[in-house]
Amino acid sequence: MKIRIISKFKIENKFTKEAMKEYEKRLGPYCKIEFKQSKDPAKEISEKSYVIKIDPNGESLASEEFAGKIDKMRSTSDIIILIGETENVNIDYKISISKMDFPLDSIVVILYEQIYRSFRILTNSPYHK
Repeated sequence: MKIRIISKFKIENKFTKEAMKEYEKRLGPYCKIEFKQSKDPAKEISEKSYVIKIDPNGESLASEEFAGKIDKMRSTSDIIILIGETENVNIDYKISISKMDFPLDSIVVILYEQIYRSFRILTNSPYHK
């Protein structure tokens, strides 16, 4: 399974990049995950992709519910998670991290952590809670 997080903006913060590398390492046994900066996210999406949009008006999920969504999507060739404004993209599902505003760096670290937590929940491994 491949998960790509796509934003029009670039990650600049050194600490965010270090956190991403740590979670990429931890997620290695479960999936391949990457962050992609793209001016045109629509070009990054294949027909087989399941597209999730981070949206303050999207559905708010508990970690266990998010894990269930990932479990259902495992058969999909890849999961795309879009952050920020997107045009000409068919969205399959919208989720909310919070009604509050966060900088891109914080959203990315939260997503990486929640994806890792999801796989730990799905494998009944220690970490969650």
